[in-house]
Amino acid sequence: MSYQINKTNGELLVELVDGQIDTTSTDITLVGRNYKGFGEVLNENFIKLLENFAKTSAPGSPLVGQLWYDTAEERLKIYTGETFRSASGAVISQTRPNLVAGDLWIDSLNNKLYFFDGADVVLVGPQYNAAQGKTGTEAFTILDENGQDQTVLYLYINGILTGIYSRTQFRPRLNITGFPVDPDDNRTPKRQLIQIGFNPVNPEFWWRGTAQSSRALISDSQEQFTEANFMKTDRNTSTTGTLSIRNANGLSVGVSDTVYLNVKVDTGLITVLETQRSDRDFAIRTRRGNTFDNAIYIDSSRQRIGLFNAAPSTTLDVTGDGRFTGDLEVEGSLTVTGDTTYLDVTSLRVQDKTIELALTSDSTLLTDAEVDGAGIVIKATGNDKSLLWEFETGCWTSTEDFDLVSGRSYKIDNVTKLSSNRIDDSVLYAEGLIRIGTLQALQVDNINLDGSTISSSDPLFISSDGIITVNSQRITGVLDPQIDVDVANKNYVDTQISSQPVVLTLDTTGLSNPNSDFALDGPYTDVIALLNTVVPAASKTNGTVANIIAISYSNTTVTGIDVSTGVDKSFVSVYVDPDDSTTPQLESVLQDVAFSPVDGEANLVPARAFMEFIVNGATWQWVRTTEL
Repeated sequence: MSYQINKTNGELLVELVDGQIDTTSTDITLVGRNYKGFGEVLNENFIKLLENFAKTSAPGSPLVGQLWYDTAEERLKIYTGETFRSASGAVISQTRPNLVAGDLWIDSLNNKLYFFDGADVVLVGPQYNAAQGKTGTEAFTILDENGQDQTVLYLYINGILTGIYSRTQFRPRLNITGFPVDPDDNRTPKRQLIQIGFNPVNPEFWWRGTAQSSRALISDSQEQFTEANFMKTDRNTSTTGTLSIRNANGLSVGVSDTVYLNVKVDTGLITVLETQRSDRDFAIRTRRGNTFDNAIYIDSSRQRIGLFNAAPSTTLDVTGDGRFTGDLEVEGSLTVTGDTTYLDVTSLRVQDKTIELALTSDSTLLTDAEVDGAGIVIKATGNDKSLLWEFETGCWTSTEDFDLVSGRSYKIDNVTKLSSNRIDDSVLYAEGLIRIGTLQALQVDNINLDGSTISSSDPLFISSDGIITVNSQRITGVLDPQIDVDVANKNYVDTQISSQPVVLTLDTTGLSNPNSDFALDGPYTDVIALLNTVVPAASKTNGTVANIIAISYSNTTVTGIDVSTGVDKSFVSVYVDPDDSTTPQLESVLQDVAFSPVDGEANLVPARAFMEFIVNGATWQWVRTTEL
């Protein structure tokens, strides 16, 4: 009769069959009625319970309430029905778990610690959540330069150090990460300075509100400055001292809140006088008696400057003569409206990329026929040297040769065609080409012939309508085939052959090493000797398997023949004096048996098995024997 094994709540756990054990329903072994060897099982169960299933991995078949000692974490855990959680210490969860009085809960979502007093979940700290980062004050003890402990308060906002409170002034022995150095320190590297009061990290940090002492300014020497000591911004004011503006933004001048002019230092330390109103003109005036002259007048909207000219008509419009004792550089067009232009110079340089010839005074363009003969003529005592446009031929015509220096070439449409030692690659064909010299390399589309090497940047195809003959030479460098139509190299073929499984049928009758019975793995040692004779392991790739169907008649019983009909039996009587009898007795014993030929049909039933071997280090190794 089987056992009905129930859990504490009355629920059926398993129906335990007589004479068997159950190792899957729980993590201890359940013993059925009349199971042989139950003592060892029960004792091992007690050991597991004493150890609380101590190991690094959780039990595989836990029940609710089951204890497990996690040796990896050195912590006792209890199974909740879903997972093992710590049986002591804080509960770690992103949501509030079921708590009992005295429990600690770590909110892993917000990084907060709570305790449960039986009625309320009370926050222990911190006051900020994970998204806010560390926010608030934290006490620290810092060693100063003299090795003395200094107690301070760090103020953090969103995990960033914002400032430090201190009741003394000192320099830290080691600089504090995130806190600025003292800009006035004369050492290198500069040290930090903690002063009495609040020391902000960002100098733009403000205390908002009004303090009584702020009604006057107190200098470092305790001198007090009141309202009378300051210039007003909303009325006329003056100063008996020098006014210095010590910043790059400089001085602004305007009407009401509208700024018209800035005097400042721009990027690159450039002193700038800058107007701020769009399209408003700017003038620098001089005085002659009671008259003001616009010495420099700037028309902002049209970007023009006039010198003693209040209505400039060009970018620079000068009223009066001009004279340059130095160089004059004109990057645009130079228009001379006089009658004659003389250039009495040693060298004439034209920076413009184009010199235009045969252009009329009103810029009218002439026809090809009208510009016939235009060009450049060099006058000489002998013949003139010229490069002229010929209308009849439609070509430039030169009276002299063209001689290119070394390294230069002739081009057509900006493509090199001829150099000193070659016709360029861009020449597609040359009619009448009879012979070329030995080529160092030849490029045809994507195929390159260089020395004895043929290479291609794309897959190479060889196509022939006839037989392709290789003059009795080896083809080498072939990779292992990937698809059915690929050629194979010798190594690949040898490897495939040497790794082919060996499949044999073998009669093992009479073989007995280590055992003739297939149920006891059979004579695999004898089979290895035969297998190594037929297929030496050294000829096969490591890992090659041999599958053998083994047949044995060693333990076969012959049935279907009646031997008794062919037996001639003779008997002889002998005297027997048995120990338990006082009376002599005569007994018949078999003296001889003679067999005569008998008729019948013999039924032989052999034993069969599947034997598997594998090559391991040039040796056949038995894997398993499966009785069939």
